[in-house]
Formats: sequence, structure tokens, C-alpha cells
Amino acid sequence: MIVEAKDCSKLKMPSSKELPKEELVNWLSDVASNVKAKNLTISVSGSTSQDNDERIVHCDREGTWWTGRYIGTLSYKGHCLNIQPRFGLDTIRDWLIEATSVVTTNVQGELQSNSSFIIQLLAYVWVQGIIEAARHGLPSLRRDVTVKSATIRGRLDVSKSIRLIAARQGQVISVHSEKSLDHAASCAIIAAYRVLRKGLGIPDEKWMPSRAIELVHQLLAVTGPHPTVPTQQELEKVRYTPITIGFAKIAELSRQIANRQGLTTEISKGEVKGLLLDVAELWELYVLSVLGKGSAALSVSHGTRERSASKFLLSSDINKRLLGKLMPDGILYEQGNIKGVVDAKYKSIFPSPTAPDGPQREDLYQMAAYLGRFKSQEDGFAWGLLAYPQDPLKTYLSEVEKNSPWSLDQKKKIFFAALPHKAIEATDKIRGIVEQMNNLSFSK
Repeated sequence: MIVEAKDCSKLKMPSSKELPKEELVNWLSDVASNVKAKNLTISVSGSTSQDNDERIVHCDREGTWWTGRYIGTLSYKGHCLNIQPRFGLDTIRDWLIEATSVVTTNVQGELQSNSSFIIQLLAYVWVQGIIEAARHGLPSLRRDVTVKSATIRGRLDVSKSIRLIAARQGQVISVHSEKSLDHAASCAIIAAYRVLRKGLGIPDEKWMPSRAIELVHQLLAVTGPHPTVPTQQELEKVRYTPITIGFAKIAELSRQIANRQGLTTEISKGEVKGLLLDVAELWELYVLSVLGKGSAALSVSHGTRERSASKFLLSSDINKRLLGKLMPDGILYEQGNIKGVVDAKYKSIFPSPTAPDGPQREDLYQMAAYLGRFKSQEDGFAWGLLAYPQDPLKTYLSEVEKNSPWSLDQKKKIFFAALPHKAIEATDKIRGIVEQMNNLSFSK
């Protein structure tokens, strides 16, 4: 049986002869306890350090089942969970375009919205990633080639050559460097291509722009149609040049895609199959993108991805050991001086049974900790912004946004904002918030 759901939403409990409600609850409990999201999740950014500890489904105190922050398909023990985006597929695509900074190209044929939407999104990100990385060509990388011949090419391998000379073979061993497309990154890309093509089921590569088809065929000529999927360690050993470094991200994303099976809603009788996208990560990337455009006078550091931007909450008086790493999504600087902190929350800004005031308590504590460490070195002032996705069904401002800013103490203030799903509108709203924050009159 296929159970349809939407992310971060109450799970409707369909009951049928095929799957009685009691059996469905037991199955959901099994998924919540034993299926780890991190084993199925693809990172849009290509990162391997995302926090994917949140459960795919969970049950609240009232016995209501909820989905988490993931979209995609999950097949396990005879049933399938298909989680669609609650804001719609078009919104997710808009966020992807903004977050990945790609330009839509003309594609032969149209991808329709259906149960395989997760594969469509992955294919879109993957195709655009290859085109972007290959602006200066494919990653032909240098590698050492060993040659046994009567002449020397490159540097002589003395020890091996001495043995050949002693055996009177009339040959020597030499090593020279040459450029080649035959490496782990190429194998990962083609392995992902095979998985996506099979999952989409669209003939004649109509889902790919002509430029992507050209690039893939060049790699196929080198790797063959069935390359072995490289390990993460093998990809990390690839030495890119400044021009080809863009392939590091797409190679890692390809490895993740290639290692995921069950990209369709076919029902697995035993092992876990499926693939998920973390919408919270996508929302974070979207917020950071519009933040950079809406605060042009300030520089933005990505706290979750730049080690130099992170700080610690505590420091031991005994041995100076640091404890409690703090990594806000975005940190705003003005000439090297911290002005504010931004955290993207893929949650509701409106009141709910678990958060009667709107924002969740742990998010408020988290922002308070951020502002305690990320503040101006000159005067100790700081402001924070918690950015939530706008709910299209609610045409009014939440109370916390309407009454922003909120004072943490005399030198720290917090704003709450629901950002539009269109990047232009979100950028305009961010610009207004940043201007308002910069003009704040902190009481002393």
C-alpha cells in the first residue's frame, strides 16, 4: 500500500482491508524507530555533514502522527510512504533555482508532477550542476602513467628498471604524467546518470539539455556504461585544479545518488529503499541566497559551512576546552564587525498545540545563545532574525512578526519574519528588515 503525505504535516490515516489502521500505526512506529533519514537523504549542497537526526515520522503526545522535514519516497516492509512538499512542487523548484544559482535551460520534453517528483528534482539539480561545473570543460586531471619500453618517457623508475636490465629484457620502466577523464569523479557522474535515467523512465534522454547530453557522452566514452561507484574516500583523493574544482560538489552529489536504490515507488518487501530530500536544508540555502542579495552593504558568512564562522558557547576555566559549538545559518558583518545573526527555520511561525506562541522554545533559546557569542566587538550590540517560510493559506502577519523587534536585553534584539516563496519578494523583505535593524536605537 502507498501512503500519501505532505512534509511537516499531520499524517492522514487511511484505513483499508489492505492496511488496517492498527497495522499502519505499527508500521509507522517501526519506521520511526528503525529507519534513519541520514541513510536515505541526498544533500542539495553536496554536503556530507548535514544533521539528519530528525525522524521521518513521529507521534505527538496526543497520538497524532506527523511527517518530518523530508520529501521523497520510502519503501519498507511491504508499504510505501510518499511525502510531497506541502508548499507544492513549483515552490520547491523555485527554491532550488535560487539556492543553486542556476539558469533554467530549454529541455526537450516536460517533466510532469507525479509520484516520481523527487527524481525529477534530483535530475534537475544534477543536470544543472554538471552544466555549471563544466563551463570551462570536463575535469581532465593529471595522473601518473607507468610505461615499460625501450625508451624513457618522463622519469625513470630506477629500481624496477635495474631488474629488467639484469634480466636482459632490453627495456626500462618510466613514469610520466598525462591528462585523463578516467578518474573517480567521472565514474560517480556516470553511475548517477544511469540511476536517474532508470528512475525517470523517459526515453532518448529527453530530460536532459543538449549540453548535458554532450558532456555525459564524452564521459561514457571513457568510463564505459557500467562504472563502479567510487567511495567517498576515493573522491576525496581526486586533485582538482582551480578551474575544475566545481566538479567536487557534483561528484559527491552523484555518489550519493548512485548509492541510493528504490528511486521509484515500487514497494520493497524487506530492506529499506527510497530517497529523501531535506527541505530544511533547501530552505536554509534559499534564505542565505536572498539574505546575500538583500543585505548588499554587509557581508554574509555561512555559519553552518564555514568553520571560521562558528564559535563555542562555553570555555573551561581549567583546561580551556571548548563546549557547545554554535553554528547559525548566516552571520552578517560590516567591515569585519558582527552586526547580526540569521537562522532559517523550516517551521510554522504561527501558534500550534506544541508552540502556543508560534516560535518553538528551543529555537528561542538557540537564538539567545547565538546573540550571547555573536555580537559587535565595538559595543556588544547584536540583532537576530528567525526566518520562516510564508504560509500561503494565511494572509495576515503572525503576532510575533507583527510585534517585532523583541528585546532580549538592552543590547540584543530579535526579529521574526515569514519570507515569501518568490526570491524577488523575499529579497525585498530582507532588505527592509536589514535597514530597520541597522536603524535600531538600542537603549543603553
